[in-house]
Amino acid sequence: MAHSLKYQITESVRVVEIEVGKLLDLATMLKDDGNDVLSTTVSDQANKLLEASVALRIAMAG
Repeated sequence: MAHSLKYQITESVRVVEIEVGKLLDLATMLKDDGNDVLSTTVSDQANKLLEASVALRIAMAG
């Protein structure tokens, strides 16, 4: 059964958001281990992914 393009995008965004959560957990672990530079880099990139997923959700709603 073929899914609609909108459904596929929604599912992809959901997966990205789950992975962003994992990256933010990783950033916390890195910070706890004293690797602040890498923690900040991972966190920054995760936030960029989250911003992109929010933009896709907004685009899908409009």
